[in-house]
Amino acid sequence: MIACQTELDCLYCGRPTVHTVFYASLYIKRIVCHRCAHAVEKPAAVLLRQYCRDLPWRATALARRLKHEAQADPLLFVSSLPRRVVNKPIELSRELAEVCL
Repeated sequence: MIACQTELDCLYCGRPTVHTVFYASLYIKRIVCHRCAHAVEKPAAVLLRQYCRDLPWRATALARRLKHEAQADPLLFVSSLPRRVVNKPIELSRELAEVCL
């Protein structure tokens, strides 16, 4: 999970203050105010729905990237393929765990 700090208007204390924004994969999962500790969290079901809705687009984008890489440098592409075939399912399962937990 990635955490970033930014200044936002707090919905609870009504003041602009530093908040920590937590991301699960590409999606905002939780925002916490540093002043009053109020947290806004997106339900796991909503995150999972967003994640599943974006998967087809991500798959086609990956296919386009792989095609361009194969055309640009076939030897490098072929040599990196075994590692990618192993790592992509691991990466997707980690993302899914982040989204669901």
